[in-house]
Amino acid sequence: MRDSKKITEFKNLMLNLLTDNRTLSSGSFWHLFCLSSLYFAQGLPVGFLFLALNTYFASKGASISELAIFNSFLLIPWTIKIFLAPFVDAFTIQKFGRRRFWILSSQLGMVCALSPLTIVGSELSIYAIGIIGMFVNFCIAFQDLSTDALAADSLEEITLSKANGLMWGSQIAGKGIGMLLGTTLYFSFGIPFGIGILITLIMLIFLVPLLSRELDFKVGHEPVLNQKNILAPKVLFKEVARVFTDTRAWWAILFLIFINLGSGVYEVIYNKFFLEELNWTGEMIGSLRPWGLLSGGLMGLTAGFLGTYYQRHLLLFLFIFVQILIYFFLGMFTDGISNFFAYVIIFGIDMAGAAISVCMFAILMTLCFSQTSATNFGIFMGLANISTLIGNNLAPSLMEIFNYSGSFVFCSLSLIPAALLAFKLVRRNSVETT
Repeated sequence: MRDSKKITEFKNLMLNLLTDNRTLSSGSFWHLFCLSSLYFAQGLPVGFLFLALNTYFASKGASISELAIFNSFLLIPWTIKIFLAPFVDAFTIQKFGRRRFWILSSQLGMVCALSPLTIVGSELSIYAIGIIGMFVNFCIAFQDLSTDALAADSLEEITLSKANGLMWGSQIAGKGIGMLLGTTLYFSFGIPFGIGILITLIMLIFLVPLLSRELDFKVGHEPVLNQKNILAPKVLFKEVARVFTDTRAWWAILFLIFINLGSGVYEVIYNKFFLEELNWTGEMIGSLRPWGLLSGGLMGLTAGFLGTYYQRHLLLFLFIFVQILIYFFLGMFTDGISNFFAYVIIFGIDMAGAAISVCMFAILMTLCFSQTSATNFGIFMGLANISTLIGNNLAPSLMEIFNYSGSFVFCSLSLIPAALLAFKLVRRNSVETT
């Protein structure tokens, strides 16, 4: 009897989700659920392709240089987001929604790009898989741009921190689950089977934006409707330029050059560090780090809610400072590091990194107030990913000159300018959280 009641309640819940208002506005349950699911859909492939394959290839004997090149292939689409973003702003098919058109197209593109790996994934070299991953990431980059633009267009400023916490937490959860599933499936059944599971999950998430409805105007600017499929180049350029009348945008550019240098180095070398210095296995890393990522997701949610009550730039500085300390202590105590300390490092870096991203995203989205939200946010995120790419390519040289200890100290020192510049990202004399 009780089981029958639970089944009925579940059916009613699913019926409500399918029949209730699914308009992406007002911070409704469906609105936040859709944005979060789209970020989860971005995190899954990153977990499967970037994190799990890094661990898999490192455990199979790939060198630091090979891992750096592999990571660079995957990062290229993210570094040129500035050139992809104008397409998201300028072109669409309004029948599907200005941003939803790109979101739906991108998810289908991911499936098409991933499909070859389900057949020949085990036979390809690390470089060939990196090139395929690059094309997958082009699709993810388009989805990321359109989702960020959708969030900037449809969220009121007061809900940005909470929404960014949910979105980033969902992405980190996707990375963690993707890495856990990816490493488990790759080591147990091979790359083709793991990619097949990833494709299935992406297609399930595809249903969420498909069932949603999008507003045809930017929230807070209801009279300014955009019914055309193409935004004129003159209007596009004018709207992009508006953002840079705010001096905070220029400080943000300088901030973004430094913010991911350390993480770019860390992502290349950490697998080899744990494999060589602590004698861990790839399976051990693949089973532990996802929990660090999931903890990071919870920290991201926490940072998002804290941003509703406290000034975001102060929270940003705090979490950057925490990451500076973690990298520094890792560099100082590399020799003879214990497993417990290694666990603390993995959890601490992922948790601080997630909180940094949530605070940073919420601050940058407040600058994207024009019709060209995708382009403006794409400029900022493109610079952040260029910072990561530079870090990736510095890793082999740092390892050759300084080994692990000096490389981790570099990760720490590179964050100091970003910590100081965090105070330039807030309005002068502002006492508001927004």
